[in-house]
Amino acid sequence: MSSVARRYYERGRHALDVGDLETAQEALRAAVDLAPSFGNARVAYAVAVAKAGDCPRAQNILRAGIGRAMSQISAAAMYATLGDVLVMGGDFFGAEEAFRQVQTVAGFEARAASGLARVYARLGRYSDMAAQLARAAKHSATGGSTTTP
Repeated sequence: MSSVARRYYERGRHALDVGDLETAQEALRAAVDLAPSFGNARVAYAVAVAKAGDCPRAQNILRAGIGRAMSQISAAAMYATLGDVLVMGGDFFGAEEAFRQVQTVAGFEARAASGLARVYARLGRYSDMAAQLARAAKHSATGGSTTTP
């Protein structure tokens, strides 16, 4: 990955952290354009786009990156973020599938379980929600959790 892409990513992450979504989107799009397989930049870009209210575009950004992921961890981060974006957009069945894609990836168990719990709560499947919350708690207690960017 180029140092220029890294600088755009860092600028975009800072803008995202302070809530400047327009600057974040511009910088992160540049990072992804320069390095299409830069998973962290792609995830952050999708988050900025989703926070700006364009969930369909954020979904497309993530789906385009999954096939370009340089590692299983990078693909898992994109799937987990896709699940979050799909929940935001109201596609609970799509979100369920995205979270299921990462539930067996080491380090993503708690994130997948908590995402599935949110999906099941929205669908009124409360016993499934409770089971996923228990899984999330178990994996968080054992250090098997990851956080969103």
